[in-house]
Amino acid sequence: MKKGKYFVPVLPIILLASGFLLSCHQVSERNTVADKFRLVWNDDPTSTMTIIWNQSPGEVATVYYDKKDHGLQYWKYANKKTTDRKLLNFYKMNTCYTKLTNLEPDKTYYFVVKDSAGVSERFYFRTASDKPEPFTFIAGGDTKSSGTALAAGRASNKMVAKLRPLFVLFDGDFTSGNGTNPARWHQWLSDWDSLTTTADGRKIPIITVQGNHENGDKTLLTKIFDVPFQQGDSSNVYYSLSFGGRLFHIIVLNSMVDPGGEQRKWLQADLAAYKDFTFKMAAYHKPFRPHTRHKRENDDEVEQWAGLFYRYGLDLSLEADSHMHKITYPVKPSTGKDSYEGFVRDDEKGTMFIGEGSWGAHPRANDDDKPWTYQSGSFNQIKWIHVLPKEGKKPAGMEIFTVITCRYDKEDKPHFYVDGVENLTEENLFHIPDNIHLFMGKDSLKSVKNPFYLNGQNSSR
Repeated sequence: MKKGKYFVPVLPIILLASGFLLSCHQVSERNTVADKFRLVWNDDPTSTMTIIWNQSPGEVATVYYDKKDHGLQYWKYANKKTTDRKLLNFYKMNTCYTKLTNLEPDKTYYFVVKDSAGVSERFYFRTASDKPEPFTFIAGGDTKSSGTALAAGRASNKMVAKLRPLFVLFDGDFTSGNGTNPARWHQWLSDWDSLTTTADGRKIPIITVQGNHENGDKTLLTKIFDVPFQQGDSSNVYYSLSFGGRLFHIIVLNSMVDPGGEQRKWLQADLAAYKDFTFKMAAYHKPFRPHTRHKRENDDEVEQWAGLFYRYGLDLSLEADSHMHKITYPVKPSTGKDSYEGFVRDDEKGTMFIGEGSWGAHPRANDDDKPWTYQSGSFNQIKWIHVLPKEGKKPAGMEIFTVITCRYDKEDKPHFYVDGVENLTEENLFHIPDNIHLFMGKDSLKSVKNPFYLNGQNSSR
């Protein structure tokens, strides 16, 4: 395989007083009606966190939080914040939004929610660092609401809890249908709340992307996840977030609205503003060049976005929708004689494209590879990405692992690869868990540590 600057395989990632009364008090308080928790970042990840939940009676609730763990003793938490706003009876839910601000970077915060009925379980989360520090995240998309696809999506959710990433980048298509079925959203949110939470109560924030299965109401993500939007229109869901000082920048685009016009202007301005970050990544639902014949090409996105990606040095692009796995070599837009479907391999300055969905949705055939495809496959999978800042003489890098969560045999029977996987801890977040299934593709290396490595570019072109 041709070696380039950005793409090479690597082998490595008492409270005793009144104890009886207190115990009785705690038990009686654990009857909260708050459920369907999700944590989201819609602002600076180093200093904010938005906690969202459903509260059946719709009564006032308060989040109690602290850097110290006080269990269910809500009165001991140093900080509290009442609900900022509520969306009543939307899809038969009373959605509460509470944004915590002025948090400290790279810290653990414990919290409970207290309402008129009682106190929730004690959960915790971590804020992002404001300096270049190693972190991991999980990326993927496409889940369904029934059958084996629902079971596969639940398996991927469980893998989130096992791997404990800093966040999940979910690339659209949450439910079956057009997104307007309340029961399907109740199911998805309940699954997310229960299955992605670690055994010790850590909640993993989610960063969300608009998919075509949310097209029945293009304001869904702002209602359910409180995501940012543009031009005062909550259907214009595109935004960006930064991590680790100037280490990592994520651009969330929206392939469900016009990729040109205002969105293209916004994209160019955002890329220009963050051009000197070590890593820049985009995420959107519809792939430029799908790797299954079942899906059409998206020439409008290529026309509006591909040139900007190359000009401003986008390192990585997450795509979904096709329900399969793919990783490309770094490529750039080209119409030259060696180009294919508008792209040519460029290991030095190109963008690597990964995807394409299959968090839970039934995998499609990987029957449309390109000359610049590195690998593809047909199975349920998520991407587990390690972001590593420069350390001494070692340059900054990203390691990209494809984690298989379910495969189907020739009789279309699913086989899940989650329950036996080792659970990571807060102390070994870069460890490769025992019994995890990583897709090796064309590489026949025996080591499970066989990711793809992107060196930091840290410059515009």
